[in-house]
Amino acid sequence: MRKTMKWVALVVVTLPIHLVIVLAFMGVPKPPAITAEGVERVAWGPVLDDAGKLWNSRQSRSLVGWMPDGSGLLVQGRRLILDSRLHTLSEAAGDAVFLPQIPRNVSGIHGDPGRPYMVLAWDTDGDEQHRLYRWDLGDGDPVQLTSAAERAHFGAFEPGGARVAYSSTRRNGTDFDIYLMDPLDPSSDQRLVEAEGMWGVVAWSKRGNELLLVHAVSNLENELFVLDVGTRALKRITTETDGSVLYGSPQWSRDGGALYYTSDRGTEFSHLRRLDLRTGDEEVLSDEIPWDVSSIQQTGDGQLLVISVNEDGRTTHYTTDPLGAEMHPIELFSSGQFSARLHPDDPVLLVNHSGMTRGYTYDLRSEKLTLWAGSEDTQSSASDTRLVRYPTFDSVDGQPRRISAFVYPGQGDGPRPVVIDIHGGPEVQARLRTSPGVLQKYGITTITPNVRGSTGYGRTFTKLDDHYLREDAVRDIGALLDWIAEQPDLDEDRVAVIGGSYGGYMVLASLVHFSTRIRCGIDLVGVSNFVTFLENTADYRRDLRRAEYGDERIPEMREFLESISPLNNAERIAHGRARSQ
Repeated sequence: MRKTMKWVALVVVTLPIHLVIVLAFMGVPKPPAITAEGVERVAWGPVLDDAGKLWNSRQSRSLVGWMPDGSGLLVQGRRLILDSRLHTLSEAAGDAVFLPQIPRNVSGIHGDPGRPYMVLAWDTDGDEQHRLYRWDLGDGDPVQLTSAAERAHFGAFEPGGARVAYSSTRRNGTDFDIYLMDPLDPSSDQRLVEAEGMWGVVAWSKRGNELLLVHAVSNLENELFVLDVGTRALKRITTETDGSVLYGSPQWSRDGGALYYTSDRGTEFSHLRRLDLRTGDEEVLSDEIPWDVSSIQQTGDGQLLVISVNEDGRTTHYTTDPLGAEMHPIELFSSGQFSARLHPDDPVLLVNHSGMTRGYTYDLRSEKLTLWAGSEDTQSSASDTRLVRYPTFDSVDGQPRRISAFVYPGQGDGPRPVVIDIHGGPEVQARLRTSPGVLQKYGITTITPNVRGSTGYGRTFTKLDDHYLREDAVRDIGALLDWIAEQPDLDEDRVAVIGGSYGGYMVLASLVHFSTRIRCGIDLVGVSNFVTFLENTADYRRDLRRAEYGDERIPEMREFLESISPLNNAERIAHGRARSQ
């Protein structure tokens, strides 16, 4: 499904969506020509006011990087989904300086200490044709580096040099080739390698003679290669296996003698690993952590690693030495979550706490935490959130399989109506939210399940919905409806489902299978027909999606995909007692 539709729909629908759900449970104001008898009229003006206050409260600042010239921090001020304007902040708790020349839909921000410019990326109206721009620090307008006809992904800066490496579909619109360019001289652009499929540059060696590349096979499988910049020779450095392996956050050690990355090779979860490039020996450094390591960062001197871990939908951070001898948790706040971004040279973190409402710097040496943006009295709603594990239809080792879900209770006495918010992907995860929602104020409980196919619970769980197992994920929603019916504080007769993209498919499929148990469904640019989706999605991602959904070119798979597509089962969706069509 094209992101053009997705982003436009999200912007248009996100604010009214709260109103739709509230009114579905509380009633719709009657038009003048209709006489309502025995029906309570809803005053929906307060709902609009509260929805507006919700978005106003999210007009917050997120620290996104350091200015390359050392003049301060780069701040992204968020309002609505596509309104992420950039500012600069020269001192802690100071006034942010707006950068009007930078558009509001910036998707990539890349700086390198000492360079007089940054490389930015954005598309046009959500068309996903991301272009690269050079923004000279100061008041200058960005200079376009790549064309609107191609999709370009920034890769890495040349250490001690003038060039950047990136990948682009320029040649044929489908395959990502590898390019080099001096952003101060766009005419220097040159193609290094013609590639097939989705390739990207993830790092440039400290000596400047090699690029670290990743080739994506699917959302759960990729390969790592080293490209010699001079000879253009390509060498595979990851082990060829019969099973799929996912490598994440790959990077050279500071001395160039090893690679760090995360990998789930031979394990259920992605662990921090170190590959000695001299001996070829690989060592697992985080085997005592039974969750996915999601990212790796190194201090400038390479003496400290900062890793982020997805622990049951919550993000935690640790520091460790280059050999992973001991893991030390970074504990900065008594509640909530935070992101952590390491300075390219100094052992200082950019920290955004609880839904980007507060931004800090944290010195790993002195352990000093400094507030740069936001207010210390900002409240989080995570304290009353529950993590539950409800039983579903199948079993593991003789016990019912459990599905994890976050429950955000509505205010007031029960039984409360429920909104089931289903994430997209499907190879992603519903994470803990800490920002308050208007639905909670109106007594509506929100549940965000991680049905099978979600990441974060092991490779086996992620693959439980592949191909012919697609509707098993829908059955997990049916099991959630059963669980809701057993909860005394929840109203099984007032349940809504909402989701976007793949989550939109899950909404439509839930309405097909459980329409008599669901009060309303809201589908945001969801997949309604898998065959037409695969035939019309962008060329570069078609094979990536076939790995998840199945290959529609195979007659048996095509027949199956047609049979489960909600569009072909629309007659099974209840839509009014008096309607026969």
